[in-house]
Amino acid sequence: MHRAANQLKRKRGGQSGPRRMKVPSSQRQMHRVQIWQGGDPEWAFALRKPDLPPEKLCLTEQPDACFRFFETLRSASSAAFKKKQILIDRNARPNGFATIPGYVDFSYPSFISTAAAVILASEFERLSKAHGEVTPTVDLDRWNPDVFRKLYQIGFFEIVGITPKRHDVVIDEGDTRTMQIIGTKNANDLEQVDNGIQNLCNFVNPDGEIPDDLIINLLTGLAEAIANVTGHAYPNWFNPEYPHINQLWIAATADRARKTLTVVVYDQGVTIPVTYPRMKRRDKVMTFLARALRGTPEFDFQNDGTYIRAAMRYGGSRTDQRHRGKGLPQIVEVVSRSGRGKLSVFSRGGWCIRNSDGRLRSGAVSSSIGGTLVEWVLELSPASVVADQ
Repeated sequence: MHRAANQLKRKRGGQSGPRRMKVPSSQRQMHRVQIWQGGDPEWAFALRKPDLPPEKLCLTEQPDACFRFFETLRSASSAAFKKKQILIDRNARPNGFATIPGYVDFSYPSFISTAAAVILASEFERLSKAHGEVTPTVDLDRWNPDVFRKLYQIGFFEIVGITPKRHDVVIDEGDTRTMQIIGTKNANDLEQVDNGIQNLCNFVNPDGEIPDDLIINLLTGLAEAIANVTGHAYPNWFNPEYPHINQLWIAATADRARKTLTVVVYDQGVTIPVTYPRMKRRDKVMTFLARALRGTPEFDFQNDGTYIRAAMRYGGSRTDQRHRGKGLPQIVEVVSRSGRGKLSVFSRGGWCIRNSDGRLRSGAVSSSIGGTLVEWVLELSPASVVADQ
């Protein structure tokens, strides 16, 4: 990948830098770009100007812009499927070059969070499997180095089929260790996830300052919560607007200097705001919803954050069956075990964040994230353990 990027720079005469500084090329209907599908890079003409992601692809800092971007990406790809659009047309070749119908300009973002990177990778994997062809990267040498590094570390280029799969899914860089995205279809595939997260815990705790029983409890809770999400993300009655591949994506990062472990789980299945109204709920939950829900929403999905908030506080049903609403309180418990930490849940158009002090805040936007994403940030410092005890 680095060799391909350097080759592109040589062909451009050493030029590099974000495309957002190249205003004329992004405004022309047809302009020349460099594309890469894993072999040799080649020139091509883009038939229309690129779509620009948010400058910061971060769900917590720019939820409205990020949700809208991912929804637009899914909508555009679905339209291309229906038209049977060719990803790269090498037959027309104006001026001897292939053509591409359009692309997303990933030289524009200056930052991408782990959570946003997981969603992006899942969408491109879905596109590649639906098309039967690898989606090319465009102007890779112009991408922001930090964005490129994040996507490389989580295995984005392997997921979309541009580079071969690695057997070792853990990558080190200084004080951080990253478990690349692991895709799974059922709970039977979670052994690799468990081993990867245990590897990260050992990385954070090289001197054994954090008690083993806390680490074991956290690993057990994470495994149970992930298995719960995995087993019930795609029920038989689920009829999605966009085709899915019945898969769940998991990634994790450990920071040894900060003593933190971050775990991200994402699915493109049925969402909390869809399932929660279908569940049997206790009286106090009904009272909370009656007080918090807007009777006449100002936009679609405006109540989604309220449903997520209720699910995190109360669970979903009178029964004790895990798949009937126990999942989110169980996930909250995992964060509580570490003493300090943060839990963020994004589902359809809503979001709810539990801060380290246990307080919840929630909201909603008018676009859909296309599924449900759960992000744990666990603080595993000895100070947090003492405070918890």
